[in-house]
Order: sequence, then structure tokens, then C-alpha cells
Amino acid sequence: MTKRGSLKFKVGLYSALLTIIALLTGASVLVPAVRIHQITDLDATLESDAHELVRDLRNFRGAPVDPRRPLTLKFIPLSLRGRYLVVEGPEGQTLYQSPNLRGTRLETSTGAETRELFGHSCRLVTVREEPYLIRIGTRLGTIERFQRDLLRGIGVSVPFVAIVVFLGGWWLGKRAVAPVTAITDAAESITARSLHERLPMPTSRDEIARLTAVLNRTFDRLQASYESATRFSADASHQLKTPVAVLRAGLDHLASTADPAILPEVDGLRHQTRRLTALIEDLLLLAQADAGRLHLEAEQTDLAPLIAASLDDLDVLVDNRDITVKADLTAPLHARADARRIRIILQNLIENAAKYTPDQGEIHVSSKVVGSRILLRLANSGALIPEPDREAVFERFRRGSAVGENIRGHGLGLNIARELARAHGGELAYEVTTDGLNCFELTLPYFG
Repeated sequence: MTKRGSLKFKVGLYSALLTIIALLTGASVLVPAVRIHQITDLDATLESDAHELVRDLRNFRGAPVDPRRPLTLKFIPLSLRGRYLVVEGPEGQTLYQSPNLRGTRLETSTGAETRELFGHSCRLVTVREEPYLIRIGTRLGTIERFQRDLLRGIGVSVPFVAIVVFLGGWWLGKRAVAPVTAITDAAESITARSLHERLPMPTSRDEIARLTAVLNRTFDRLQASYESATRFSADASHQLKTPVAVLRAGLDHLASTADPAILPEVDGLRHQTRRLTALIEDLLLLAQADAGRLHLEAEQTDLAPLIAASLDDLDVLVDNRDITVKADLTAPLHARADARRIRIILQNLIENAAKYTPDQGEIHVSSKVVGSRILLRLANSGALIPEPDREAVFERFRRGSAVGENIRGHGLGLNIARELARAHGGELAYEVTTDGLNCFELTLPYFG
């Protein structure tokens, strides 16, 4: 169905509006112009009739020799007897006045004018041709009816013309944006996992083809930059693993032989190297996901024991804090999954819950099967994530604005968890429960 804001609809709508404006503008010029033309023709006809009457009075057999004598009806041609007619003599005396004037005097200046007579608009023309002055007129009924019919015809035709133009504009707009639609569909299919794909080049050599070429060159540059950054991240992470491992081994040996006075400093360094090792492994995992080389050793797996094991880890993390953990788990939860990767997802979620749940808080963990999906929900009390941060918390190295400085982390855990969930055909999302808890909801395909 066509959206109201679509370009095809706008082209049709604007074409129809422009046509209506053009028709109304044309009508505002045409109708008065036609009326002026009709009035001019009528004035010429009336003036011709007046001259014809004078010639008849001069040449008519039995016409009065004295132009001061009154005229009878027999001197008036039949074609003029339906007109308003006054014939005046040399001294302005009335020689003849048509009966339809009902005794009304026509005081008109030389020329033509429109006057109201007996409730009707009339056109009057005054012609002086010695020795007579002819005042002749007629109703404008025919012209007025034509004007009304013309306006009615324009008014009736405008909606039909607007509909035809709208449909024509919509059709033209559809044809015009068809290449853009194809480009849009192709562009939407290009993701980080399919950067090699390109937009289809139109056969015509027009602006759309030029735009497509420019976009394809842009995608070439983006692909090169993205692959370079991915290779750098993967290579750097991989190359750092060995020296960090050597450093950890050295610190472990130093801790076993060091003077007790410096042992706290050695333990601090060992802790920092463990954090560095975890960060390198996270970066390597994300680099593999970005490059599409994240390998899942998926097999039929029951997730219930994995969730139970993660709950044991959660109990350890909150052991020295006044935090209540409630669980409502369903077993079995069969899925085709990589157990090692699922453990990483669960570990990131429980560590996130343990870090951000305040003392005297609660953590609720539940799992169940809903249709063809496994649903795991991990909710915790504490300050809710602000609305602007609720999607941003899944971005890399992005931490919510409410995170305190005393809470450690790199801002990678939730991003890794979501990437692994999507690699399994699932999803990880954030929501606020009805009782006001932060909740991360993990869904995975169920294979029962």
C-alpha cells in the first residue's frame, strides 16, 4: 500500500494541486475574457442594427420626409421589435420608443454601457447618425447563461482532471523512483557481513546511474576501511595474547618468590594482566564476529544446566552482599547451540546484574519455552537505565550515563552477548518490567 509520505504519492498530489491552481488561474482569465469578447460582439451587433435602422428610415418607401415626425411600428424592422429601442429626432424629441420599455426613458451617453432594467442586466448602445439618435439595447441573458454554464463546466471538470493528473503523476512518480527503490533495497541488504555486494547499475546513463556509481565507489572505500580496521583489531588482539601470557607467567612466578613487602604490588599487577587478557579475548571475539569468521560449534545442547551453573556463579558474586536471588527455571531447554559461547553470554549477563544491583536489592532469573523460542529473563533492581541509553548500552565501549565511576568495565560485555545471541539466531534486548526492574531478555531458537 502506498504510504502517504511516499515520493510517488507526493508527485501525484503536487501534480494534481498544480493542475487545479493552473485551471483556476486559467479560468479567472478565460471567463472574463470570453465575457468581454461576447459583450464586444454584442455591441457591434447592436451598433450595426442601429445603422441599419437609419438606412431603412432614409430609404424605406413611404418613410417620413420630415425627420421630426413620430415613427410608427411599421417603420421598425421585425428583427428590432424585441429590442429596447428609442429613436430621437434632431432636437432630442422622442420619435419612437419600444413598448417593452413601459414608458421608461433611456438616458444614456454616447457609446455603450450595461444597465439594470426591470430586474435584468441589459446592454445599451447609443448611436448618432444624423438626423437621428438611436438608443438600442437588449438583455444579457444569453451571455450570462453561457457564463454560468462555462463556470459550472470548469467546476465539474476540475475534480476529474485532478484525479486523472494525480493518477498520472503517481504512475510517472512510480516509474521515476523505480530505480531508486531498487537501489534502496540493494543498499539495505548490504551489511557488515556482506560488504562485497554492490548496487545494481541502471542501464540508462542518467542521474540515477551516476548516483549509483558514486555510491558503489563509496561502498568500495567503506569495505576497504572496514576490512583494514577488522584485520588490525584481529591481528593486534592475536599478537598481544602471547606477550600478555608471558607477562602473566612472569608475574605468577614473581608472586611465588617475591619479598612479602612487594607482594601486594605484584598481586595488583597480576589482577591488571587478567583484566587485560579478558579485554584482548573480547576484542578478538568481536573482530571475528565483524569479519564473519565467528565459528560456532553448535550441537544439541540442554541450556538448563548452563543456566544453573551461571546461577551458582551469581551466588558467589553476591555472597558478601545483601542481595536476594530468585530463580524460576524450566528444564529441559533444548537448543542447537555452542555451549562455550552460551556460557560467555550468561557470564556477561550475571556479571552485569551483580555489578549494577545495589545492596538490599533483588535479582530475578527465569527461563521458559514460548512457542519455538527459549526465553531467559534476568532482571535486577536498582536505577533504571535512562531512555536515551537503553539501546546505546549494547554499543561497544558505551556505558550508561548512570554508571558510577567505581564500577569497573570496558563496555563490551553486552555487545558481545548480543553478537553471540544473534549468531545463534536469537536476540538480546532490554526492557523495564511491570514492577520496575531492569530486565535483559535473551531469546534463542528452541529445538524440542
